[in-house]
Amino acid sequence: MSDAFLRQLLDAAQRGDSDAIGTILEVFKPMIYKNSCINGYFDGDCFQELCIKFIYCIKNFKFTNISDVTKYFC
Repeated sequence: MSDAFLRQLLDAAQRGDSDAIGTILEVFKPMIYKNSCINGYFDGDCFQELCIKFIYCIKNFKFTNISDVTKYFC
């Protein structure tokens, strides 16, 4: 995913576009899933909480002097 496309998706998501939020969530779902494992086992409640927090962060992220947003992703 290119930096420009991700920025467009984030802008659309912040304007309330649920499709953009869904697309971003799908892209990062493997990372969220990986971080939802506790003691080697998947925890559905943790996954749900991380998804909710991720959506909150998408909606509230502020771009300030960021030329390449992809450098912030693991």
